[in-house]
Order: sequence, then structure tokens, then C-alpha cells
Amino acid sequence: MRSVCTVVLLLFFCLAQAQTTYDISATGSDAVGNGASGNPWRTLAHAALMVKAAGSIIHVKAGTYTETEQVKLGIGVSVEGEGDSSIIKSALKDDWKEILSLRSEEGTKGDQHISKLRLDGQNLSTFWAIYVSGRSNVHIYDCSIVDFKDRGVIFNGRNDDQAIAPATYATGNKFYNNRVSNCAAYNTANGVYGRGCLNIGGQDGMEIYNNTMVQNQRPNGYNGYLIKYHNDGYLKGIKIYNNTLTKIPFAGNFGGDNGWDFAIEFWNVQGGMDIYGNTIQGAIDIVNTSKGMYPFGIRIHDNKIGQPVLNSHYESGLIFEVSNESVIVENNVLSNISGGVLFYAQENTILNDIVIRNNRFEEIGRRTGNGNNGNGIQVSCGTLLGNINHYSLSDMLIENNRFMAAAGNAPFYGIEITGGAAAMNIKIRKNTIHGFTAACIVANPAKVIDSLLIEENILSGNGNGNDPFYIVGTPSNYRFKNNTKSNAAGGSNGGFSLRQEILRPVYYEAKSITPIQGIGLLTFILFLLFARKENKYSFPAGMVYAGILSLAAFEEGHKGMLIIYACVVAMCVYGWLQWRKRDRKGHRIIRITRSEKRELGIQFALFAASGAALFAAFNFAGRFFIPGMISWMDAILYAAVLTGTWTMTQKKLETWYWWMAAFAIAIPAFFIKHYLFYCCWNALLLAIAGWALFK
Repeated sequence: MRSVCTVVLLLFFCLAQAQTTYDISATGSDAVGNGASGNPWRTLAHAALMVKAAGSIIHVKAGTYTETEQVKLGIGVSVEGEGDSSIIKSALKDDWKEILSLRSEEGTKGDQHISKLRLDGQNLSTFWAIYVSGRSNVHIYDCSIVDFKDRGVIFNGRNDDQAIAPATYATGNKFYNNRVSNCAAYNTANGVYGRGCLNIGGQDGMEIYNNTMVQNQRPNGYNGYLIKYHNDGYLKGIKIYNNTLTKIPFAGNFGGDNGWDFAIEFWNVQGGMDIYGNTIQGAIDIVNTSKGMYPFGIRIHDNKIGQPVLNSHYESGLIFEVSNESVIVENNVLSNISGGVLFYAQENTILNDIVIRNNRFEEIGRRTGNGNNGNGIQVSCGTLLGNINHYSLSDMLIENNRFMAAAGNAPFYGIEITGGAAAMNIKIRKNTIHGFTAACIVANPAKVIDSLLIEENILSGNGNGNDPFYIVGTPSNYRFKNNTKSNAAGGSNGGFSLRQEILRPVYYEAKSITPIQGIGLLTFILFLLFARKENKYSFPAGMVYAGILSLAAFEEGHKGMLIIYACVVAMCVYGWLQWRKRDRKGHRIIRITRSEKRELGIQFALFAASGAALFAAFNFAGRFFIPGMISWMDAILYAAVLTGTWTMTQKKLETWYWWMAAFAIAIPAFFIKHYLFYCCWNALLLAIAGWALFK
């Protein structure tokens, strides 16, 4: 039995060693060669035509090969060279055509490799180097790929160019130990968009590692990316690690101007993407991430991302666009860039389960600029929809990071959350935030945030006295505790900024006012001006204003406010009827008079009763009212409004004192709530009321 096994093993060994390797040589012949070592073929295209048996290897001996036909490599057939001395070129100049073509139906097991070759695009005259379509288990390694016109290598899970997910994803593909240079275009006759040195789509479990890729050889505005999605991506379980990626520094004034700053761009990440251990000059841009069946959507960790020095143009670090779920960013060093981690959401998009921890953000800013130079972390609507409130954010943890603004030209804010429709459960813990000129943290509109915890952070040298800065309201369920605050050396960033702390918030609040809200504000001014003239249309204007407030309260579910506005509307109806009364000669029956003692008593009783009722309601039924109410201040404010409206129905001179009291208390109330536009608005109303009284 032992001898039989020995014979079988020997036969197997002999079969394995049988000539499954075929040679090509620069001195060979396609006409008379047979692929043997002593009688090699001349071209790779001919060898690929002749060799079809799976498991075969085409060995490319040292030399330069200029292919006149496309190399169509069979399933299971591999190509091995002898390193950079095995040089493959092509005489083909056609667009959309590669030198090595590995195209099959979806789900085909390629089980082959391409290694130790130098693929030369001959100074951008050849379009693509390698195209792998529909095949799995294809490994490309130890190759040099240089100077291709449009793209270097493409791995496409589909067998066509439809930008949709494949029915069967390609699996087991690898790209490693390669050197890729000057193989990605931007802005060509075929379209103004970025291509990649390596392009992948429809892949499951692909590994990309130990590669060196450089794209900085072309003029500004003509360099593509190092790694890019293909056919809109659709990527699962991708691992990208231990690569060195170098993209030319960005030279545009905005995204899309002279290209983008991306080194990597992926769309439709479907879970399990792991990017780690890389050194990257350029940004990583991710569009749409879902978790799928994986423990996370995307994890980016232990990378070095940034530029050698600060650019005078905006350089990004990590960019997440549209919807992103289960994102982990940890243990990275991001340096000499403008924006560290940026979320650019858009219409009806969701950001959920975001973890940013243990990262170092160093020298965040620009070499030149006006202060609008980026952020450590920014969550916003992006640029495509004009910063309209569209996205929702939930479950974000920012923990144990170090944010250091660039000295001399620092950004305004360290952490910025702006433009959201809703946000909840945000935790900012144990971070160091230093040197941002306007504030360490900003939220706008802050009123949409429910549950914000800021604790145990070290805040130094930031504007706004190292306090967070809120525009359009304040967060509900807000806790700011156990934070350490101190000035930078000399305290240069700790002072008051009129532009950032007053003008900018007023501008953003005014910008967020809807047309119907604008009509409401105008009608209230008319309400006061008509009242000063004893014009009966004062009360219809008041009804319009209260009606608009009621509509807003109804839409936002503030049922308690509807009762207050209903009282105002009822008084306005009554006042309109009263002011319309005339005697037989057409003279007004109700005239402007001062209140008598009894009438003053009624007014103060109304003020006290309504104030007490409102104070109790705000305290014990606060969920039915506008979030962030300051019970005693808002009780005084609305009690003064109700009393002022009642006395106006009687044409009492004291009306204007009540209105002045309401506007005066509204100014600090709105200031505390971070509604600076409405502070200014009520200051204007106070001036109008004072003018009406003394005029």
C-alpha cells in the first residue's frame, strides 16, 4: 500500500512539474515558436491566444514587448515576468481599450495572477493597462504600472459598464506590492471627472495592500485619484492597508475647480470596509455607507493623512458625503490640512452611529486665508443644496481626540454641526481643542439638537471664552460639565469678535427665515404702526401675525403655544369690533385715554394671573411648548403680550408700557436662547413702541 501511495505522489509531482509554463522572449517567434523555454513566442498577445488551459503560466522573459493586439487572457491563465526588466507596451492608441483584458461573465472564477511585469503606457499614449471584468480570485502583484492615459487597472464585478450592483459580486481579488505612477486622468476630451490609478467596483472582500501610488506628474487640474470606485462602487468587505498614496496638492479655489483633493474616492460602501496603516497625501472621500451584515460600515484607523506643509488652498482629510451609517474613525494622524473629518449630507439623508476617537488633528488651517479655513470636524449639508436643513444626525461620539489649529491662520471653529433638520445623542468627551478663533464648538441651528453632552474636554485659546457657541437656539437636554478652560499663550484668541459672535449669527438666523415668517414679522410692525394711528386694521394685522405663529406651532407640535396665540387672536377680533364702533355722526366711540386706578388694577390682575398660569404650564407641561423656554422670563413676556393686547382693545395709553415691557424682557430671553436676530428684532420693536408712546 505504501508503494502505491508513493507512485501516486510521484505521478502527481510529475504532472505538477509538467510544462504548464510557456515562455515569451523579445527574440522569440510567433510564427515558429511553441512556447517552450528554448523556442519561445515573441508576443504576449499570441501566447494568450495559444494558452487556454487553466493553471498555465505565461512567463515573460526580460525584454521590451510592444504589443500590436490586445492581450485577451484566458480564465485560469497567469502571467509572470522577471520584474521591471519585463516591459509590456502597446501600439494600440484607441480610447477605452486596455493592454491586458480579463473579461468574463459575472461570477467567473479566474484563479489566476499577473505579477512581476512593467506595464508602460508610453507617455500617456495607451488608455488602460489591465481590465478585470466578472472574474474572482485574480491577483495582481509585484508590478510597475506607469504613464497610462486614462486609468491604470480596473476591477469590475460586472461584465458591462452599467452603474449598478452586480448580481454576483467578484470575490477574492487582490492588488498588492505594486508601484503605480501617473495613470489617472482628470479633465479629458471624454469628460471632466476623476479617474483612478486603481479602479474597483462590484467587489466583495478585495484586498489592496503594500502598494506605492503617485499621481502628481500632470499639470494642475489634470491629475486623477489613486484609488477610485468603478460603476458607482458597490463594495463589500474591502481592505486597504499599508499603502503609500501621493496625490498632487490641491490648487483650486473650491471643490471641482482644477479637480478635487481626493486620493481615494468610493461610492456605495456596503459594509465592512477597513482602511488602515496607510500614508496618504490627499483626501479620502466616501459617498453613501451602509452597514449591511458587517459589524461596521467603514473603519478608517491608524493612517497618516495630510500634506507636507499647509496649503494656501483648502485640503481635506476624510470626507463623508450623503448618507453614512456606522462610521469609525480612530487612531489616525491628520496634519497640515484644512478640514479634518467632514460630513457633507444632502436632502433627506441620515448620519447614524458615528465614532471619531483617539485621533490627532495637527496644524488644522490654511497657509493663507480669511479665517474661514476649515474645521477639525464639520457636519453640514454640504455645498450642493445651499446649506438647507435636510439631514438628520444621531448617535455621534467624538472622544479623546486632539484638535490643534494652525498658528497664525487658524479656522473659526474646532467642531461644527450646522444645517441639520434634527440631531440627537451627541457626545463630545475628553478631547483637547486648541486655538480656534471663533469657538471650540459651534451648532447652527442649535435648537434641533436633542441630548448634547460636552464633558471632560481641555479647551484652550479658543474664541468665545472657550465656550461652545450656539446659533438659533440652544440644544435641549444639554450638559456642559467638568471641562477645563484656559487661554493660549498671551490669550490672543480669547477676546470678543463682533463678526463671529454677533454679525455672523444674526446673518444665519435671518437667512433661515422662511417667506411666511418674513410676512409675519412685517405684519407685526404694521400692527404697531396702525395702532399708533388708531387704524382699525391694526387688529387684522395682529390676527395675521398670530395666525402665522399658530401655523408654525401646529406644524412643530407645540400645542400649548396654540392656546396663547388663540387668546391673542380672540382679543384681536374683539379689538377690531370695538375700534370699528362709531356714533351717529361717525365719530369714534372709543378714544385714547389713560387708565384709571380700577382699570390699572384689572391690568395688573390679568398680568399676574396669566403670568402665574404660564409659569406653571412652562414648568409642568413644558413638552407642549417651544423647547428651551425659560419659565419665569417667558411667563413675564407672554403675560405682558396678553395684557398689552387687551389694553390695546380699550385704547389705553398704558398699552405701550406693556408692549415695551414685553419687548424689553424678550431681548435678554432671546439672547440667552441664542436667537440674536430676534434680540435685534425686539430691540427694533422696543424703539417703535417708545416712539409711538412719546410721539
